[in-house]
Amino acid sequence: MTTITDNNIIEFCKFLNGDTNLLDIEIFVYKQTDLEQQLGKEIYLELISFDFKDKNAEDNLRQFILNHIVSEGQFETWKLRLILNNFLTDISNTHKHLDKLYHLYCGVYQDNGHRKYQYKFLSNLGLNYLYWVDEGYMKTNYGDNWEKEYKNCFDDFEFYHKQLKPFADEILSALNSNKIQILDDGTYSITDDLKTKLETETTYRLKHPDKKYGS
Repeated sequence: MTTITDNNIIEFCKFLNGDTNLLDIEIFVYKQTDLEQQLGKEIYLELISFDFKDKNAEDNLRQFILNHIVSEGQFETWKLRLILNNFLTDISNTHKHLDKLYHLYCGVYQDNGHRKYQYKFLSNLGLNYLYWVDEGYMKTNYGDNWEKEYKNCFDDFEFYHKQLKPFADEILSALNSNKIQILDDGTYSITDDLKTKLETETTYRLKHPDKKYGS
């Protein structure tokens, strides 16, 4: 794997994450004058000669980036940091960010029965996703009055966010200090003290402003 600046890694990760399209990454590649020095001549020449018009260009470029520029572990770490930062700063979408953290807690099921990128250290966040802030749930439980109840949920986001914020802060700090490291094979390493603290059988029990959402 090559040595590349953080800013350039971010651009490739945005493409891998679907945040930028093929045209965006093509423009970036041709405009970024420091890429040859960072990637090395061989990889750089292969990159700039890439056929961006090919029907399979997106999948092929994605694989090329993961093979030669950004490792899977780097990308998955960047993605997790992004979601945690969004959770910390974007309170109005707390439910969406917690839903993403829930899926990261569960991991990606593989054909062999195992799961990749299953982050058990996210249990206090992932298992406290706001399942009731869902249109289907609202319609089932509140009928014609669901829209009013749905909007009311947003008034409570700050209350929930304050409870869960320390967990996000701690995990983000651990990623930045390498106390948690996401590995290329879909697993991760975590220090013993954090494992004991974050991967317990009993997760944090979310407190509610009243009992309308259950216990």
